[in-house]
Amino acid sequence: MPRHDLERDAYFRRLERRFRWSWRFCKVQMRLAGDKGSLQAAAYDRTFRSDEEAVSYHYAARNDHLPDFEDPAWVNEKIRWQFLNHPNPLMQIAADKIGVRDYLTYKNAQIQAPELFAVGSTPESLLVADLPERYVMKSASGWAQNRFVDDPSPEARRALVSTLAEWELWDHWRFLGELHYRGLPKRWLAEEVVGAPQRINEYKFYCLMGEPQFFMYMTDRTDTGVRCSLFDTEWRPTPFHWTGHPASAERPERVPAAFEKMLAEARRLSEDFMHVRVDFLEIDGRVYFSELTFSGGGARNPFLPRMQNEVFGEMMDLSRASEYCDRGRAIFSTIAMPLPAAA
Repeated sequence: MPRHDLERDAYFRRLERRFRWSWRFCKVQMRLAGDKGSLQAAAYDRTFRSDEEAVSYHYAARNDHLPDFEDPAWVNEKIRWQFLNHPNPLMQIAADKIGVRDYLTYKNAQIQAPELFAVGSTPESLLVADLPERYVMKSASGWAQNRFVDDPSPEARRALVSTLAEWELWDHWRFLGELHYRGLPKRWLAEEVVGAPQRINEYKFYCLMGEPQFFMYMTDRTDTGVRCSLFDTEWRPTPFHWTGHPASAERPERVPAAFEKMLAEARRLSEDFMHVRVDFLEIDGRVYFSELTFSGGGARNPFLPRMQNEVFGEMMDLSRASEYCDRGRAIFSTIAMPLPAAA
């Protein structure tokens, strides 16, 4: 259950103060030493003395209590419990934007990802990649690390190499304590541009124990924001929303013809996990797989009304965790993307 018996405010202030001073100390230390490494990694490692401390801190940042990892009840408590207690390698491969394509093949997915043009394991490998004039460049294991590219000049390509080098200094798992990203190789991919972002509609199905519970509909994405709302699988507005994220997108006049196909595919791709969000893109009637997300919003934002946090928490049956772990290991051994040891 949520730990209201512990002083959340004092805990959060203590870690916040420690993190702030660690960042400053490491920044000065690295500058004096001429160290060009990752400031984020140095500050994180100096701040948090255990994985549980990091996972709890980021949860506490958005909630009025500390998480209880002994007897979790709220759905985000249980999702974050997985980071500490559920070593399922399938979550890693499926969270990787390259590795997930092997999972799609294994599942005989009926909705495909955009065409993949090239992948690379070093920024410099982009210089020799055979690419079209237009593509989307992404980090395979990062969030908000993407570029729409339509300049084929050598100068533009070299600038992208510098961007990739900057991305390599950032660890997504350290940003919000999402430990299932830890150990993923730093790689990049270039894939097809399916359309202008502002014309793409996004459907993100929130699934528990293999069953979609609701979905987030997103539209009109621009550089400054996006409109979104939550609906149940019958296209009715949900009686709940995430704190700080009220509904802003209206139900479209016409439900996409492929909606039932997306819903069925969400069931297919979520059945091997206790929790996952299955994301699709739709433009002009064409539908593409986007990604699998195991901690939307960092698994921190509570639902309103508060009761909904326990309603969804009850649906996520942690007594079956070992069963899902065994299933994940079996599938992982079949599709076998080699992963390095955790950093």
